[in-house]
Amino acid sequence: MEVERVSTGCEPLDTLLNGGVEKGVISNFYGESGSGKTNVCIQVAAEVAENGGKVAYIDSEASFSPERFIQIASEDALDNIFLKDVTDFDQQDETIEGLENLVEDKGIDLVVVDSLVSLYRLKVNGDNAQEVNQELSQQLSTLSGLARNYNLPVMITNQVYTSFDEDDIELVGRDVPKYWSKCLVKLSQTDKDVRKARIAKHRSLPEGKEVRFKITDEGLVKDSAGGLF
Repeated sequence: MEVERVSTGCEPLDTLLNGGVEKGVISNFYGESGSGKTNVCIQVAAEVAENGGKVAYIDSEASFSPERFIQIASEDALDNIFLKDVTDFDQQDETIEGLENLVEDKGIDLVVVDSLVSLYRLKVNGDNAQEVNQELSQQLSTLSGLARNYNLPVMITNQVYTSFDEDDIELVGRDVPKYWSKCLVKLSQTDKDVRKARIAKHRSLPEGKEVRFKITDEGLVKDSAGGLF
């Protein structure tokens, strides 16, 4: 069966992902602050909306910028963005649980959650970790079900922290988002406006493949020194 994908509107990312963000699964873009996670989300949302698709966009960090969006797409395309700002983890939970109604009512073509874990970090502590991890897993289960049942691409972003044991960055939520995400893309900053994207996990593409792209006023474009590695 042929895998369906949605173009990111960014040539290097489409090359990396063999055509774009895969439908039917969760794709997780993770990295440190400033690595380009929100820019990638807005880029893909703009590409879908500009082509008439409907986007459900859950924003937990007040990072979605309409001004940035209309640098990439037309102002009319904003009408295709259904934006929900969430301010605590319980509200995020309720919003994700209510997504199916929105998907059915509006014919949603893309779901974005940026970031999945920022409000989780505020709620979790040593006493409630198991309970909050179960809530996070349930949210991801709901998103995964939407992706499968409606053949949707679901994009989430994940914050990271430094793992001193492994001397590397680790996803906030650790194994929970890793389990549910069928595509993991690590983003990192290489220069002021240049970012690197590397496949850390994928069902069908080789791990370690990476590209560079540049953040410009018009969106994400190929870096002159970039290409596929």
